[in-house]
Amino acid sequence: MTAYIDKPMRHVDDGNMTLDTYRPRRARFQEVMRVGSMSIKVNAICADGKAIDDGVLNKAKARIIDAEPEMMRTPQLGAGFAILHEGEEGRWLLLHWWLGGGICARKLWRADLAPDAEFEDAPPHLFACVWELAIIDFERCAWTETAMSHKPVSDYIARRFSGETV
Repeated sequence: MTAYIDKPMRHVDDGNMTLDTYRPRRARFQEVMRVGSMSIKVNAICADGKAIDDGVLNKAKARIIDAEPEMMRTPQLGAGFAILHEGEEGRWLLLHWWLGGGICARKLWRADLAPDAEFEDAPPHLFACVWELAIIDFERCAWTETAMSHKPVSDYIARRFSGETV
């Protein structure tokens, strides 16, 4: 497997690090999928602006389904969200599900960009990139404005990311 970051930081002559330039990426809500008793909102981000290939989306959904036993071992509240991110140098899959107390549990996988590449567990110290954090923030706000405001979890599921870019 290749590096665990899409674009590494570059060193400049004076020894300081410089970061890549931010460029918006296409993002959209894909679908709601059922995983046992849970509803998972699936979102997608593409660095090149294209749509996610159906085969890649199906591999991601299969990996989410495989995570059902782990999610069911937690005091989950029946809802969560996933982000499938086609980066420039890798493919990322983030799965989050809501627990009591406003806690969000997570799993993170990475695959190479080849269509047949399999998602593998990412190192536990990794969390999310700047583009994924935009959708995570949307989902956090949706959770606090619905389920944590004494509205039904179905109201949370009905809230969909509607932006075009992150």
